[in-house]
Amino acid sequence: MRVLLIEDDALVRNMLSETLDGDGFEVDGLANAEDALILLGAGQVPDVLVADVNLGAGLNGFDLAEMARARHPDVEVILISGSAPEPARWAGGRREHFLQKPFAPDRLASMIREAGAARAP
Repeated sequence: MRVLLIEDDALVRNMLSETLDGDGFEVDGLANAEDALILLGAGQVPDVLVADVNLGAGLNGFDLAEMARARHPDVEVILISGSAPEPARWAGGRREHFLQKPFAPDRLASMIREAGAARAP
């Protein structure tokens, strides 16, 4: 299963990438939403997009999820954050899954499997 992981903290990104890779996922780890949009625009569509909500300057995880779905409506999205998202961000029937930091990497792996299974026809 192909996973696109967007996390601006290099230590967290590398740890999650290595753990998920060890669990059999094909992981592309990137530091920002803009780089993710380049991959998505080039037709490299993951089964599951995992994005931190707060990505520093530039686009945030919500923005990325919206743009990714505009290009690839079937992509599953898991948003991660150290703080709970504002309720207004979840208005409008959003389908994103959410996982609050800190979490065990195996919890993320389980969520990715569940999201990937939901995507399968």
